[in-house]
Amino acid sequence: MSVFDELQAHSALSFEQARMLPLEAYSSEAVLDAELATVFAGDWQCVARTADLSEVGDYVCADLPVVGGGVRSIVIIRGEDSIRAFDNVCVHRGAQLLTGCGTETRITCPYHAWVYRHDGSLIGGPYMAESTEADGAPFNPDRHRLPEIRLEVWNGFVFVNLDPDADSLGPRLAGLHDIVGRFAMESYVTVRNEVDVWPTNWKLLVENFMDAYHVFKVHKESFGANGDNTANTEMYPGTLDWAHHRVVEADGPDLTANGDDRLDGEWRRTIVLAAIFPGFVIQLQPDWLWFLMITPMGTDQVRIAWQVAVAPTTLAAADDPDALIADINALIDQVNCEDHPVVAGIRRNVDRPQFDRAPLSNLERNVFDFDRYLTTRLSR
Repeated sequence: MSVFDELQAHSALSFEQARMLPLEAYSSEAVLDAELATVFAGDWQCVARTADLSEVGDYVCADLPVVGGGVRSIVIIRGEDSIRAFDNVCVHRGAQLLTGCGTETRITCPYHAWVYRHDGSLIGGPYMAESTEADGAPFNPDRHRLPEIRLEVWNGFVFVNLDPDADSLGPRLAGLHDIVGRFAMESYVTVRNEVDVWPTNWKLLVENFMDAYHVFKVHKESFGANGDNTANTEMYPGTLDWAHHRVVEADGPDLTANGDDRLDGEWRRTIVLAAIFPGFVIQLQPDWLWFLMITPMGTDQVRIAWQVAVAPTTLAAADDPDALIADINALIDQVNCEDHPVVAGIRRNVDRPQFDRAPLSNLERNVFDFDRYLTTRLSR
């Protein structure tokens, strides 16, 4: 049986029957190519926060993985009327237009100085007065513009989709919005922005983030420093678009600042762990937010673009905001150091199938949800 036959069979399993994905799914180049051709070419991917694009001309560049191991460079920019996404390539001779992030009054090609507006339209290029179009007409800037990519904003996050015919994102995430919308996380203030590369398969990292079963062991010195919260973890069935679980400490501390009325009741003590498939995961708290944008760089390398943001009320109430931010960052660094060897080790071990894939714990319910999404997409 081929790995694709195994994946198709896996898509029909109930949670009670489920196991880890076939091991070859984490090491096969053919599976990765299929993921790039279907999942990453046709589903919504998070590329930025609106908080990073607050002023006209603010831009962020992003690399989207494509079949063959390369990337498609895009630029997300705020114009006078909206945020848009374009291929980050000049239509003249293919030079990359922008890098990193920043602010530009106009988009100017670094090669031949063709100039574009924020809406992607071409203003013109120097020394083009005597040039002609393919049909012999005089050169006309109105005939040329940057190819636009579908974009939607959801709760302060910017998503793009390379498939122009894909279903809209918002209705697919309506149930998740009902959960996280109350936090107003679009207002959280970015305090850290990083990009890492880890030696593991991208799926193992998504699974690990949504795995509530490992926290009591792997993170006993970080998230579990004040005690094991496993009993406070509430698991929920996911959909083919998203999944989540919550940690609610009935007698835990109020995580909101004094006077912060965004949340009430148990929501003031609730931590939400959520995934929007394929590769966007968040840890959302009343006081701070950690999110990861996860994309493959091969079967054994994953790119992780991640940020930490803090609720503005939390920052305003802090006696020493810098110390608060330093403490949050130290916690995240420790968590990453705890996770890194585990997920890297699993990737090495899938090349040596020396273990049975045993039943899942109920605390791995969201791992099953992600695997069901993936196997369903690859079986179409």
